[in-house]
Amino acid sequence: MKCEEVYQWLQAYLDTEVTAEEERMVEKHIRGCVHCRRRLVELSQTINQIQKAGQLTPRQDFTKRLMERLEQEKRERG
Repeated sequence: MKCEEVYQWLQAYLDTEVTAEEERMVEKHIRGCVHCRRRLVELSQTINQIQKAGQLTPRQDFTKRLMERLEQEKRERG
């Protein structure tokens, strides 16, 4: 398996949405490729951070401030 192929499988691999054969192929490649192993770790950490962020509650005025900022940028672009 080439790195480009492994990159395409990493998300499914982490989600355990690959076949047993695909899982073996990804794991075999990752054991021998430091770049793909690093990418797997980074993706896993990113997923964990996103899951944690989903538990955050935005400030009450977040939507209002966001809409005001978007409107301001719209006016500035003209």
